[in-house]
This record gives sequence, C-alpha cells and structure tokens, in this order.
Amino acid sequence: MMNTTESTEVREVTVRELVAAFDGKYVNVSPLDHYGIAIEIHKGTIEFEDDLKPELYLVSRDDEDRVTASICIDEDSIESIEEYGGTYTLNFAFCMTSIEISEYKTVEEIRKQYQELFIRNSIKEKKRFKK
Repeated sequence: MMNTTESTEVREVTVRELVAAFDGKYVNVSPLDHYGIAIEIHKGTIEFEDDLKPELYLVSRDDEDRVTASICIDEDSIESIEEYGGTYTLNFAFCMTSIEISEYKTVEEIRKQYQELFIRNSIKEKKRFKK
C-alpha cells in the first residue's frame, strides 16, 4: 500500500539520497525478476562508503541486528535509481535483475496496514451504495 502523503511521481535519485531515505531504518530488498543474479533480503540495512571508490552495501541482518551477509555494489555498476511512493528501484548497468528497496515491515505491521486499508475501502463502498 502506498502512503498517500508521499509523491506518486517517479523520480530519479542518487545513491546518497537512497541511503539517506533509509537512514536508521530496516529495509526489504526484492528482485523484480529471477534471471541471472537475483538479490533478496527480508530484513537489512543500507550503507554507503566513499573511501577510495563509492560503494553501496546491502546488509542482511537477523532479529538481534547481527550481520548475516552483505553485498557490495560499486556505484559505477548502478545505471539508475528510481523512487515511487517510498519504494526505490535500483537498475544495474549490466545483465542483472533490478531490485526494489522498501522499508522493512514485520508481519504484524503488514497485517495491520491491510486491515486499515480494508476498513477504509469498506467505508467508501458503504458510502457509495448509500447514494
């Protein structure tokens, strides 16, 4: 579900803007397809290092916030990053499926979000049929 207070226009962002958007938050990383190399992280963080060469890190974490795996992506390997309603699509410059990055939510948070959406839509339907 998209947050209605967020922009619904697709816009291109930088790696630094992507990292800033998720600063202090957990993320969910999902592949848009399953060809070549596909990256999937159910709970992780995003980090950026700009020491010698700019690199984006996707870091998988467990329930105790311990690192379970990490993937380093050279900034030159990123063709573009698009943002739409709080979800970011990272497109690679080589033959690899794009990934979507969004804020991590627990199962309970997702269930609550969809219950609220269901209730809101039910109220709209009732109003529509009263007319």
